[in-house]
Amino acid sequence: MLNYLRDDLKTNSNTLDPRLFVSQDKLYLYLLRNNLYRILNRSIKDTIFKKLIKLEILKAPKGTITDLLRFFNELEEELYKFVYQVSHLDLLIQLFISNMKTQILTKAIGLEHQTVKRVIEIAEEILSKNKVMNVEILYKVAKKRLKIPRNGLLFIIQFLINKKILIEGSKFSRETVLSNYIRNRIYRYITINPGAHFSILRKKALLEETGSSGQLVWHLEMLLKFNYIKKIKVGHYTVFLPYELDENVGKILFILRDRINDKIIHLLIENETFIKSDIYKKINEKRADVYYRINNLLEHGIITLNQDLDKEMCINHDLREDIIKIIDTTKSFIKKT
Repeated sequence: MLNYLRDDLKTNSNTLDPRLFVSQDKLYLYLLRNNLYRILNRSIKDTIFKKLIKLEILKAPKGTITDLLRFFNELEEELYKFVYQVSHLDLLIQLFISNMKTQILTKAIGLEHQTVKRVIEIAEEILSKNKVMNVEILYKVAKKRLKIPRNGLLFIIQFLINKKILIEGSKFSRETVLSNYIRNRIYRYITINPGAHFSILRKKALLEETGSSGQLVWHLEMLLKFNYIKKIKVGHYTVFLPYELDENVGKILFILRDRINDKIIHLLIENETFIKSDIYKKINEKRADVYYRINNLLEHGIITLNQDLDKEMCINHDLREDIIKIIDTTKSFIKKT
């Protein structure tokens, strides 16, 4: 990897390979800036130049590591009479190795780990002061209080971010995001009624006197952001599910909520196959409505045409057992629309 890095930089000194150096992770960028300062501080002998570096690095761009290095190229041109005793190539390699050491850390850790709990408590304390989550502040405070190795703390914070326990720029943690009564009600409704779409949530989960459609969108985005729920597309509908629920199961649950879909599927489960033109008569529904549902069910792969007789319909054999299991499990609470 280092040979590749050296060759890449030598052949392309002005443009850095974004696969290696462009990172939007604020925590990593914060630590990379610190590393950059330490390395330059050790390498530069002139006291005045060191002071300039210290002042300027605090104002350095916070976008990507590429921005940082471009900034230092400009600084070097302005202060050309001072010479770095460390090359940009060696600097980049040291930064890259330092970053990789943290990323490949494999120590087993979980939410029940005592140090992880302490980091969460510190984060909650910061948020309780009506501040948004800032990973740099969290890192500084936790490092000072917990006295644990830098890489270990970095790993824990990144673990909490990856798990959506903490989110940069949010005033909530995963623990506190459900403290809002309306948001909690929406989440509980989706948990009990997986496969609900926006209109249903607007009528059933959001009380008329408590909010508008815009507020519902806001609460759903918060639940999505913290991985309490997820959304899938089924035809023209956006359907909301508990985060842990399999998407294929969620799709079937949504389809079963339709009263006519439910009748068609039950008919085909009970009879194995059925002639398309007779289905609307058997379930006592309008032919146009039934044919519309049949076309949708075919499109979603829930039912198929019999291979021997084109006019006969049947449940998709690959899904039959799963559909029966879902119906048996959820028949007590699925509400038909």
